[in-house]
Amino acid sequence: MMSSHRRAGKTAPRFLQDIELYDPVHPPASGRNLLVDIPPVFPDGYDGPPEWLSPSACKHVYVTKPNQTIVVTPDQRQGRGAYSKVCAVCSKCRLHAQVVVNYTANVAPTSGHLHHLVCQSGSHANGSTTSRGQSAETFYYKCSYLTCGITVSVQITSPVLNHDFLQLLTDVELVNKRADEAIAAQPERLEGIARPQPITILDNLRTYLRNSLQDPQRSKPISAINKRFVVCFGVDGKHCKDLLEFLGFSFRDEGFWDPPDPKASEDPPFQNELNIFLDNVIHELSILIEQRPVSEKKTPYALNPSLRASNDFLNALEAANYAKSTRLIEFEMPGQPCYEDLGTVEDMASDLIIEAYHRQVAVDPSRGPHYLQCLSSIAQWRGGPDRDTINEAVTIAYSRGAYTTSDIFKAYEYFDLNPNDTTLTDDVIIGRFHAYLSSTTQETEARQQLWRIGDVRESERIKSAAEDRVSNAEQALVYLGVEENTPDDFVITMFTTKVNDSPSSREISEKALSLIAEKRNSETLKHFLKTGETGAGEMDVGDAYRLLQIPDRTVGDDAILAAYTICVDEAPTQVETYTRALSIIAKEKDSPMLSSFVSGSTTHSDRVLSEWPVGLQNIGNTCYLNSLLQFYFTVRPYREMVLDFENNKTDLDEESLRQKKVGSRKVSRAEVERSQKFLRELRGLFHNMITTSKAFVRPEQELARLTLISSTNEAEIRRRSTISGIRPFGLGEINGAPVAGPLGPPESITSPGHENVDQNTIPIQGTPAHDRQVNDIDSETTLVSDPETEKDAPLPASAFAVSGDTEDITQTISQPQTLEKVDPPSRPPPEPPRPAETDRKRQLIEEVELGAQQDVTEVINNVLFQSECAIRPRGIAPDGEQLDQIKDLFYGKTKTYITAQNGTRSKEELWSDIKVDVATGSRDIYSAIDGAFDMQEVFVDDAVVEQFGAISKLPPVLQIQVQRVQFDPIKKTSFKSTHHLDLKETIYLDRYMDTQKEDIVKRRRDCWAWKRKLIALQSRKAELLRSSDNDGQNMPSLFKNASSLLTELSAINSTDDRPSDSLDINAELAVEMQKLSQITQAELAHIEQETKDIEAMISSSFNNYTKLAYRLYAVFMHQGSVEFGHYYIYIFDFKKQVWRKYNDNDITEVKDTTEIFGTPNQANPPTPYFLVYVNAAMKDRLVEPVRREIVSETNTTENSDVNAVAKFDGPMDIDVATDMKPPSYFDVKTKDEPQVSSVESPPSPVSPTAIPLKRKGSEDQMSITVSSHVDVS
Repeated sequence: MMSSHRRAGKTAPRFLQDIELYDPVHPPASGRNLLVDIPPVFPDGYDGPPEWLSPSACKHVYVTKPNQTIVVTPDQRQGRGAYSKVCAVCSKCRLHAQVVVNYTANVAPTSGHLHHLVCQSGSHANGSTTSRGQSAETFYYKCSYLTCGITVSVQITSPVLNHDFLQLLTDVELVNKRADEAIAAQPERLEGIARPQPITILDNLRTYLRNSLQDPQRSKPISAINKRFVVCFGVDGKHCKDLLEFLGFSFRDEGFWDPPDPKASEDPPFQNELNIFLDNVIHELSILIEQRPVSEKKTPYALNPSLRASNDFLNALEAANYAKSTRLIEFEMPGQPCYEDLGTVEDMASDLIIEAYHRQVAVDPSRGPHYLQCLSSIAQWRGGPDRDTINEAVTIAYSRGAYTTSDIFKAYEYFDLNPNDTTLTDDVIIGRFHAYLSSTTQETEARQQLWRIGDVRESERIKSAAEDRVSNAEQALVYLGVEENTPDDFVITMFTTKVNDSPSSREISEKALSLIAEKRNSETLKHFLKTGETGAGEMDVGDAYRLLQIPDRTVGDDAILAAYTICVDEAPTQVETYTRALSIIAKEKDSPMLSSFVSGSTTHSDRVLSEWPVGLQNIGNTCYLNSLLQFYFTVRPYREMVLDFENNKTDLDEESLRQKKVGSRKVSRAEVERSQKFLRELRGLFHNMITTSKAFVRPEQELARLTLISSTNEAEIRRRSTISGIRPFGLGEINGAPVAGPLGPPESITSPGHENVDQNTIPIQGTPAHDRQVNDIDSETTLVSDPETEKDAPLPASAFAVSGDTEDITQTISQPQTLEKVDPPSRPPPEPPRPAETDRKRQLIEEVELGAQQDVTEVINNVLFQSECAIRPRGIAPDGEQLDQIKDLFYGKTKTYITAQNGTRSKEELWSDIKVDVATGSRDIYSAIDGAFDMQEVFVDDAVVEQFGAISKLPPVLQIQVQRVQFDPIKKTSFKSTHHLDLKETIYLDRYMDTQKEDIVKRRRDCWAWKRKLIALQSRKAELLRSSDNDGQNMPSLFKNASSLLTELSAINSTDDRPSDSLDINAELAVEMQKLSQITQAELAHIEQETKDIEAMISSSFNNYTKLAYRLYAVFMHQGSVEFGHYYIYIFDFKKQVWRKYNDNDITEVKDTTEIFGTPNQANPPTPYFLVYVNAAMKDRLVEPVRREIVSETNTTENSDVNAVAKFDGPMDIDVATDMKPPSYFDVKTKDEPQVSSVESPPSPVSPTAIPLKRKGSEDQMSITVSSHVDVS
């Protein structure tokens, strides 16, 4: 009934009490081990003897060994390498205990909690033997609080003086025999000497050892004929020779025994092995002296007062002052080991008992019912106010869904079921529940009882039935009472029956049927949901391919989607038929990509268009274009800037162009004019998306070209098209329509503003015309350029803005020349080279097709670059860079620190996105972002230095590129990484900010150290798993198989018919191999646990830093491979609190967010490749997914302006209360200079500092406050 569980723990007082109760010599009949196996005392199903403590076990009274003990003060525990060690010996059985508490792993002060220790490993099974022959057991523990990293080790060792030595020292008969023999050998010398008592021998031996260890001046060689020595240890000490030599004495031929020679100068705590050994023997001798009968203690012995070790143990574990109950004597005696199972002691205050319950549930959740049962029982035993306090905690636990073991049995009894019935299945339980539900009015109670059964069995099916929950296909099957292989027609029958029996269940039944239909991709079920009819019409796979005009059934998914798009474009009224055909093909091919597309392609006639975003029609497989356009439309300040472009555009006068510097370079007039054309095209699209009365609009090809192709790439594309006449490479065509669209190249592409101006598209000066590869070798092309081009400025890719309706493309220019100085030609100019295809529309499609093959980040950078080129700056930075609304919205800054032997230097860089990597495996968003800023070793100036980054300025709109495309150096090909990236709805960026706050800096460095440790652990794990080998065997299995083979060979050799040429096998070798197998298996388990612990510490390091909150807003998705795929985007509506999926012309609400956040289980799943987070405090000002002002088609004027649009000018203030203050746009701070204030920007073209924005559908106004810097304080 119970599943496998994790190990529980115990509080420090319980832990120390168990150490005092643990006796390895007398284990309980149950075989339980106090230091490892409990709590719980007895696991579920245990039917052995109910004994967890043997009646013969020693009730230890540990006393401290001061010379081996050190307990540091609370202040000292925060230092590097701080630890406490308490060494003690039992004053009854002489068992030795050593407890070492290591504080160095602490990540936070530990005064706020009582340590809860969980055993990590132990050697109690076989133990080990020390060099002195003692049996030793070692156990390791760790505090379960994530903010506490203390580790504890416990070593239990047997007495130093074994039984034989004890007999020599204390057996009266042996003592008298030695004394009589000595007196007989030297009667005159020993005349009058009486036989010694055992206590005398023990005291003499202790004196010899104490002198050697503590008083070297008095430690001298002992004569073998010394009266006291000879009567105690016999003639020449021969009878006690083994004992004396064991203790470190040595006999010389001259008749002297030299005492041990320890390191007498060593200060406590002892580290020297001999010192520790002698100190242990001295303590044991003192205990033996104390235990001698009173009759022997005729002379007063100077015994050192012994201190109980319990106080030292408690101090070392920071538990000396734990809260105790004042009503202990009033408590009822416990009838069950509930205190033990909760890891507590009886005198604890009730608040600590409750906290211990929470810790047990946290580390061992599967036994939660048992722990709640224990807590409830303790409440009854304590009574009075303690009962009230604990019962309140029990009530709260119940309110959160917890329950006791008694409740489990009651739940089974409620449905007349036997919990011990091994044949009981989920189906039987659910069936019993439904049968009971139909005959009772106590539905709430029945569901609660069923849920408890489902929870304890860890059955999602049962819990779903209890909650009446239908959120996935599996739950839908349970709800309708059908199986995965139930035919569609019978599923419809069960649906009809359920709705007829319970009309109120229609809504959830339809949802269940819809989930099953989607899971199966069943046209029958979908048709039934849509029409209520069971027949969906007949269309086979052949009909589907013919309908979409696809002659070759072997084409890829991308080509099929392209064909589907063309058909829908040509006949929009037949979209349902085409979608049905696509669905049939998707089902036949079992294509997740096509199925995903179909799932978002249904029409929604009941939708209120004024409250829903507008889709964008696919205009010919332009990849991610529609996703980008949809995203930028929803960024409110950007959209309003575009709509009000005429009031924001930059002037084209000579002075404005001369000062214009974007992306660290001058931009030409041609680039500015091209960029302004881009924004006008974009304005037209945005206007249509706001005013259209249709569900979707169609982007223009010219907008696609300007978006996908940068000005510098445009010249190269035109050159290739003009000169070679060869069409850009694609994936083929269907009916003349191009098929293209890769995910993008693996290498990072710089933004248009940072592109290398040394392009091979510009001929070098002096290159002969006949060396240039043109179609017409004899053509005499006149090369001209802009006369105002500066000598040092980078050459523009093209000297002229290309008009949308020109057919001839001018030749690429070489060096700048003055137009006025060109003499008129003496003959008609030669006809310029013509494209092989003169059809402008065809050429435009080809350019868009090639542009779609650019990396998505290159296209995003192109959009931002052109936007900056087109608009008027609000100021100029000291380096001449333009400051504008685009930088305010999308650009951040990172300060990179490089630490070398000659000091630390830093540099600051501007960026529009953070690049993260998932090449090596799945990770969460924090781990991915960490990779962009973490400490790493780099090679600079022939030396290895440390480098890390920190954000000095955060943009309100944070863009994150997920680098999915990687290069395989073995296969020499690119591939797409599909590792899962665990997204979070809210992230906190405090941890990445540039700050000198000591706590954050320390936490960063701690995390870097932990990550280095993780790398070492993973490296060792790979060695143990033999990841680089291909035989499928890890080290444990390799050793185990070797042991089995050696055992078999040994068995063969032991038979009578042993082969003559067989090898002699050492029998112990197989045993050693088996031990190695166990050791490596244990090491693997330790690595796994340590890895989890370190990962938990890393993930919780910055939990308290939550001031810079950013909300996930958009997720760009790609499904497919490097060569092809389908693109769509998810965008969150903060106002409606819904995610929407934008799949070209179709936009649907996301009902189950696991498709965004969940871990996919398919082979080639859709993956996010670009993310957008927005500042949480400003989100309503930053983004607005729905903006509609529908105008009837008769009143619509193309490209009409939209009134009442808001301007967004200047950086947006981020008002966060933290001491992290990244510099503003103009802040300059060096190592030796204080931070200076912002340099005042030139006056903004827009004067108001608070600009009202009218919201659609509301009368209130909202202001966006502008400022000259970002304040993250």
